[in-house]
Amino acid sequence: MNKNNTAFANIIGQDAIKSRLKFAIQAAESGRPLPHFLFVGPMGSGKTSFVRELAKQLKDGEGKRRSYFEVNCSTIKNLDQFMEQIVMPRIFDRDCTVLLDEAHCLPKNVVMFLLTVFNTEKSHIRVVPYGESEVTFDFCRQSIHLATTEPDKLFKPLKSRLETLALATYKPTELAEIVQHHVPDVEFEDNVVEEIVQSLRGTPRSAVQMARKIDDYCSIKGRHIFDSFDFANLSSIADIKAHGLDSVEISILSLLQERGEMTLNEISATLSLSRTSLMNDHEHHLLKKGFMRVQGKRKITPKGVEVLKYVKK
Repeated sequence: MNKNNTAFANIIGQDAIKSRLKFAIQAAESGRPLPHFLFVGPMGSGKTSFVRELAKQLKDGEGKRRSYFEVNCSTIKNLDQFMEQIVMPRIFDRDCTVLLDEAHCLPKNVVMFLLTVFNTEKSHIRVVPYGESEVTFDFCRQSIHLATTEPDKLFKPLKSRLETLALATYKPTELAEIVQHHVPDVEFEDNVVEEIVQSLRGTPRSAVQMARKIDDYCSIKGRHIFDSFDFANLSSIADIKAHGLDSVEISILSLLQERGEMTLNEISATLSLSRTSLMNDHEHHLLKKGFMRVQGKRKITPKGVEVLKYVKK
């Protein structure tokens, strides 16, 4: 069997991205360089999982798996640090696969350097000046990819030199499959899987986290069958709310129901949370679920009123 056929077998969903990456792997096996991929998606959507699985398929000149490492770009302060701690010891003259995660956090001078590095239209080998010397990148040996939750913050000329792979929204059936995949020894009864999916935040990470809770619960209770009664019990024990809502989001909905329309500043002051935290960590989920709308001010929707009644039972 062609090993390429089994690549990404443990990742559920995202068939279009799998197909593109398998094609890239085939090209690499024939001696072609990989594109510099930019993986885009919300937190927990599986960007890192795809790069890790891609890395497993890439071989060095001796047929061994290339080394792989990840860098959180928020830890990179300047170009000198990037060169001395990452490029020279781990990339230069090595066979490797690299993920630059949260790439929108890259410092400007590193972005400018990568803009030159990724200029590979004429050759997969780039000789780039650095200080008084030069650094050689061979993209038949090295594969550098980026990931971000905020592609709009990435420098457009750099983004234009990357091939963007945007992860699609996961279907409920895919999330259900992810949950079941991570607890293979548990049998689900009734329509409990549908209930479980309704309590997720729509990402593979939330599905895996839920599967771990179910696995822990079944281990503690000595059960191999999980039904609606078990899920209700687990929800009470582990504070699992419908639609993956957390206490802050419930507080936001409660405020909007009690006081009517409010500004972001008003909600921030009332809950003692920063505007950024509210917008990035909570409002996004409420808007995605249709529980709140923004028209200058924030307002709870009829759907939000109904879910608030449900979670307060």
